[in-house]
Amino acid sequence: MKALAAWVMKGRAQAVMTAAVLLALALIAVPLGLLSAAVVGMVTLRHGLREGLLVGALGVLALAVLGYLLLGQPVALAIVGMLVWLPLMALAQVLRASRSLRLAVEIAVVLGLSVVALQYLLLDDVVAHWRTLLAEYLGQVLDPAVVGEAERRKLAEQIAPWMAGGLGAAWFLELCLSLFLARGWQALLYNPGGFAAEFRELRLGRWLLVAVPLLLLAGLVGERPGFLAQGALVGMAAFFVQGVAAAHGLVSRLQGGSLWLIGFYFLLIIGMPASFTLVSAFGFADGLIDFRARVRPRGSTGGDE
Repeated sequence: MKALAAWVMKGRAQAVMTAAVLLALALIAVPLGLLSAAVVGMVTLRHGLREGLLVGALGVLALAVLGYLLLGQPVALAIVGMLVWLPLMALAQVLRASRSLRLAVEIAVVLGLSVVALQYLLLDDVVAHWRTLLAEYLGQVLDPAVVGEAERRKLAEQIAPWMAGGLGAAWFLELCLSLFLARGWQALLYNPGGFAAEFRELRLGRWLLVAVPLLLLAGLVGERPGFLAQGALVGMAAFFVQGVAAAHGLVSRLQGGSLWLIGFYFLLIIGMPASFTLVSAFGFADGLIDFRARVRPRGSTGGDE
C-alpha cells in the first residue's frame, strides 16, 4: 500500500491514471472502487480541494475514454467516476480544513441519510421497487432446483422493507473506508502512526445517541419499517464504525498487540450479520460510557492519566 501511495503522490498524471484504472477495474472487482476513491481523497487531503477537483476532472475524461474503448459507452463510466469521487473529495476537504475525523464521519452519516431520503422522494413505492429488483436478482443467482420460486419471493419480501436503509448504510461505510484509506496513506507517507492514533480516539457526537433510538422507535410504528427506521440503519452503521474504533483504542491502551485485532476482525467476519449488530451496540454503549477513558493504560501508575 505504501508503494501505491508513493506512486500516486509522484505527480498529477500518476494520480489520474491510478484513480481511473482502479475504478475501471472495479467493474470486475468491486472493492477496487474504494481504492480509486481513496486515491482522489489522498490528493485532496495533501494538496487541497482545487487539486483534487482537477485530478477528478481529468480522471472523468480518462474514464470516458476507457468506457468508450471497453464498453462503447463513454458517459456511463464517467458518471460513475463523479458519483464515487465527488463525495469523497468533499469529506477529504472537510477533514483537511477541520482536522476532525469525527466531523468528517458525521457528514458521511448525513450523506448516507440523503441516499435514503432520495429513494423515498424519487420512488412511488420504495418497498415494491426493491421487492421487484430482489426477486429478479435472486432468480438469477439462486438455483431453482435448490430454492423454489415461493421461497425466493418470501426472501425478497423479508429483505425489501430494509433495502433503502441498507443502501444508505452501505454507502456510508464505503465513504468511511475510502476516507480512512486516504488518511492512512497520507499518514504512512508523511506522518507514520498519525492515523492510527486519530482513529483510536474517534467518538461521534452525542446527537447521534439521541437521534438513532428515536428514529428507530418512530420508524417501527406501523405495518412495515418506514423512512425513519431506514435512517436508523445509517446511524447503526455509524456506531459500528465507533465500535471498531473503540476496539482499536482498548487494545492499544491495554497493549494487547496485533493478534487481538486479528482475532477481533476474524470473529467480526465469520459472525456476520450478528456481529455487525453487536459491534454497533458496543459503539453505542461506548458513546454513553466512553470505555477508552475508563481504561488505564497497562503499566501506568496511579498518578498517570
